[in-house]
Amino acid sequence: MVILELYQGDYQKDLVAFDSLEEGKAFVAQIPGYTLENEDGFEVEYVNPKHLPDYMEIVFNGNIVPLSRFSFEPEENVEIIWKEISNLSVKNDKVVEGATKVDAYVVNNDEVKAYIEAREINFRKAKAFLESKGYEVDRSYFGSEDGEAILYRKRGTEDWHFLCHLDPLFVEIEDVEGFVENIEESEEASK
Repeated sequence: MVILELYQGDYQKDLVAFDSLEEGKAFVAQIPGYTLENEDGFEVEYVNPKHLPDYMEIVFNGNIVPLSRFSFEPEENVEIIWKEISNLSVKNDKVVEGATKVDAYVVNNDEVKAYIEAREINFRKAKAFLESKGYEVDRSYFGSEDGEAILYRKRGTEDWHFLCHLDPLFVEIEDVEGFVENIEESEEASK
């Protein structure tokens, strides 16, 4: 299932939904001023609101969808955004399509569980390794632009040091202890 979103500046409108993208494209092709372009290998779709009449109706499968040029700023194109969404009324027996935000990163739904498990396992390995060497460990910056990060400091000191973000690259590290040791040694060498 896909949702047709019209987007212009601060205005966003989920207009209608379709069972398939093909149906949706057949619908938008009926809108005056509709344009489909290919930019760097990506399809870009938009409507030039100057081509819309004061009022019109698009009839699709017996449904009447009103459109008006008065709904949009005339000097800026209206972007067409297709949002895939799973229909939970249809039996599926699998992870729903789409993606999930994990801190500052977006992960495909079918990979979220493994991603979070690997992220937390690597965090626990880094934490245990640092604590075994006499450090305190903290997780900070959750929700920041670059996401959550690991900070550490020698027990009894005040200065925290940045180790790394808990990002997709961190998740892929196989030798966490070696990774942490390299960063720790670099930090000590720079003093």
